[in-house]
Amino acid sequence: MLIDQHGRQLTYLRLGVTDRCNLRCRYCMPAEGIDFAPRDALLTYDEILFLADVLAEQGVTKVRLTGGEPLVRRDLPVLVRGLGERFPKLAMTTNGILLPKYLDELTAAGLTRFNLSLDTLRPDRFFAITRRDEYGGTRRALDLLLERDYYVKVNVVVMRGQNDDELLDFVALTRDNALDVRFIEAMPFNDDDGNHDVFLSYQAMLDRIRAAHPDLEQSHEQEGSAVTFRLPGARGRVGIIPAYSRSLCGSCNRLRLTPKGTMLNCLYSTKGLELLPLLRAGIPRDELTELIQAFVYGKYATGHDTERHEQQGNIFASMTSIGG
Repeated sequence: MLIDQHGRQLTYLRLGVTDRCNLRCRYCMPAEGIDFAPRDALLTYDEILFLADVLAEQGVTKVRLTGGEPLVRRDLPVLVRGLGERFPKLAMTTNGILLPKYLDELTAAGLTRFNLSLDTLRPDRFFAITRRDEYGGTRRALDLLLERDYYVKVNVVVMRGQNDDELLDFVALTRDNALDVRFIEAMPFNDDDGNHDVFLSYQAMLDRIRAAHPDLEQSHEQEGSAVTFRLPGARGRVGIIPAYSRSLCGSCNRLRLTPKGTMLNCLYSTKGLELLPLLRAGIPRDELTELIQAFVYGKYATGHDTERHEQQGNIFASMTSIGG
């Protein structure tokens, strides 16, 4: 098993399959993009599945595909099929633009849980945030997933002065739709453009929602990184993720793998385990397992601890290169 120094078992892998994306969201990537990794600098599907076997043997049970945008990587259903044979829980975070094209293949391969990134319900504002005129594609994906009764979470990065006036509009979606809307604090990534000027805290979001819905009921169970709520009689739920406040870090069971094969213990890590050169040098499987176990053991208690020990100054990588 993968146990850290605080006694937590890591059972959840967030797998970045590409750093490329068909959007340029302001909180994630500069307008000109980043220096995208060449194809030979990315883990191959065979290398990912080899690592998947090692991690499954060590107790990982859930994998979430992230990016960049996972669906821009060629032949993604091939990888999903392989992962579906190894893990009982398989999910993906996507902007949904390409999802209708691949949905049948993906679900047949075992992918049935989707987080859809949608930061606004207004087409003009979508363009302002993502720098691409693709609102219709993302909205069509959401409608399709709901029509087919798939489990859907809508991820909304809340930015003060940009989309925070839509909090109640998103909450209203949960009345008649069986989905989770999850509001996420903006984080200081994107190569230190920082997002500090748009930050809105978990508590500020909750206060605004409760002011309009004083009967909002909090769930008794924390689900992952979100604190969840429900309007009385609503089909769906509202979640708030304190991504920058990091008040839920103590129960973290996550391990991250970047597209370039760097294993990270935390979203705020800068010191990872570089697996790609080891794999290509033919490291024995038992030796690789021991290295991963030792690396995981060193996981800090919280994201604040990680940032304090590992960050140099105030420079953060672009989110698309980390794997979200």
